[in-house]
Amino acid sequence: MRRTDNSAPTPPDRTLADVPLEEEVVLVRMDVAGDDVESLLERGIVPGCKLCPIRHAPAGGPTVYRVDGALVALRKETAACLCVRSALEAAGVLASN
Repeated sequence: MRRTDNSAPTPPDRTLADVPLEEEVVLVRMDVAGDDVESLLERGIVPGCKLCPIRHAPAGGPTVYRVDGALVALRKETAACLCVRSALEAAGVLASN
């Protein structure tokens, strides 16, 4: 089937839980329900913010993220609900695949 528009296909979003240490990403979408949303918003985790995994806790505990300069610990279950895109891609420096 031939595409009739010139737009490139949108790449699937990654989750924050999949981002390797020291890679900066931008939050695109939050698939979090209930009281968890308010907690994230209070910590500055809002669409458009920059996040960067800094270190993992031992034995599968929370991961520490730099969120626009502040440090925040998130459980893997919560990070898996946050859709992100590479900061370079979001800034238009890299083309999406």
